Amino acid sequence: MRSSSSVGAPPSAETSGTRSHGPALHGVAAGSLGLGTLAGVFLIICVALAFLPGQSTVPPIDRDEPRYTQATKQMLETGDFVAIRFQDAPRHKKPIGIHWLQAGAATLSGRGAEAPLWVYRLPSLAGAIGALLLSVWAARAFLPLPLALTAGALFGATIILGVEARLAKTDAALLATILAMQGALARLWLAERRPLAMAIVFWVALALGILIKGPIAPMVAGLTVLTLLIIDRRALLAKLRILIGLPILAAICLPWYVAIYFATDGAFFVAALGTDFFGKAATGQEGHGAPPLTHIAFFFAVAWPLAPFVLASVWHGVRQRSDAVLFAFAWAVPAWIVFELTPTKLPHYTLPLLPALAIAAVATLAPYRAPRILRILAAILIAAPPIAVLAASPFLMSALGSLSAQSAALLEDVPVVSFAAVLAIAAAAGIYAAWQVIRGTRLLDQKVIAPALAAAIIAQAGVWGIGLPALQPVWISTRLVEAAHTLAPCEAPRLVSVGGFNEPSMIFLSGTDTALATAEQAASIAAQECAVVAARAHAVEEVEEAARDASVALRRAGVVEGFNISKGDPITLTLFVAGEEAQR
Repeated sequence: MRSSSSVGAPPSAETSGTRSHGPALHGVAAGSLGLGTLAGVFLIICVALAFLPGQSTVPPIDRDEPRYTQATKQMLETGDFVAIRFQDAPRHKKPIGIHWLQAGAATLSGRGAEAPLWVYRLPSLAGAIGALLLSVWAARAFLPLPLALTAGALFGATIILGVEARLAKTDAALLATILAMQGALARLWLAERRPLAMAIVFWVALALGILIKGPIAPMVAGLTVLTLLIIDRRALLAKLRILIGLPILAAICLPWYVAIYFATDGAFFVAALGTDFFGKAATGQEGHGAPPLTHIAFFFAVAWPLAPFVLASVWHGVRQRSDAVLFAFAWAVPAWIVFELTPTKLPHYTLPLLPALAIAAVATLAPYRAPRILRILAAILIAAPPIAVLAASPFLMSALGSLSAQSAALLEDVPVVSFAAVLAIAAAAGIYAAWQVIRGTRLLDQKVIAPALAAAIIAQAGVWGIGLPALQPVWISTRLVEAAHTLAPCEAPRLVSVGGFNEPSMIFLSGTDTALATAEQAASIAAQECAVVAARAHAVEEVEEAARDASVALRRAGVVEGFNISKGDPITLTLFVAGEEAQR
């Protein structure tokens, strides 16, 4: 397939021995587009720092995050670093990689299983920062440094990466391995020779991705390679050095996969592949089913501020054949189609594909001006999110405050003025960027890029650092565990939940011995050990009746109310402790 001349500057020493192709800049100096090297480095640092707010102040977010952290905590408690369990139940869903990373962070902290949540989140923070830097490295295979920094910053500032940087689960760490893998693959594809180092990087990154989240990394790599072989005549398979790569893959992955096979008599593979992976491919699991094209709708919400630039680049992007666009197409489009055809859909599924869209958008918008209608739509999308959050915040506060007198009292301490001020600054930056676009400034001009990135950085830092920690009505598990320790007659009470409140965050915060029990079981536990029983409204009388039948003295000691965001319903929990029945 014929390719045209390089975008921007000629290949650097880093990519010597490769061919980098793309449309010329039509008389526009490369230095006038993108962030510029110093500005780009500064904003990359700002994006990385923006991942920090909320790391230690936002409680565990149900349901996936505390499932991972609780399983890791149990590994540290038991010393079993092969099997994955959540309380007494085997957790045969994802491989061991993220648990080893979290266990390593907890061990290095000196706290072990008692490490606070932010320690368990460190691998995700490191993965997000690594992915940010590796996205620049991947883009550098095709673009001059200022434009590569622009692509990396636009991707790094996306809402979804900011979310995954703060959740102690697989996706940020997986993303870093995929970016290392794809950056190496890009250089192999462009190379005139067969660079051994890049082949090794590719296979090591692929193996680590498999160890973190099973089939996702090989799916992305396999579809990329297959598509490149179809749309381009350059030899690629020989450059991958498969005979060297397969032993690397086996050396990294096989030890644990063999160990878990024998530890579970093969049950891990039956559940992980048969139930989890193929189950998601066949039906919408856990209420997350959605029709095709849902991920495109998600994209415009979770990929801000990148999404407006991708939209603006579509018209010219589909018509050009630069190496950057071809590789991005091979990386993103086939895998995106797979995700759209898979019934189970969550917003973070397409995260590994967003760097490809950032590279393609920047490579396209550098030489071409977007059509006017796309520029207007992009301008609206740049400014809208912080304005929407600012406008919606009072309604959210009002809705939460109306749940109960307790919720209203909790919200009295929300720093409304400072939160609104931060969002107003973000909105002003977004509006300025949008105004520049509407008046004809190129989308990759620093007058657009810098304020758009500033809007994203400031808004996300405000939401995670100020807004979410203050929404106490939604952090039910945190307040429940605190209340249990305050009301109990001993230092380390066992928490017993009756009536269906079984969120993983409660178990992680309260301890592995937290019981999910019937009213009769709760009465029995309270008779034998120091415990606090938390009963949902419909189970309160059942607990009292069971306690009377078992001759156990339980009294109502307090109430915790709030809104369960994982199930979308209000919650009232009555807490019982040992003692004579109080007068009602």
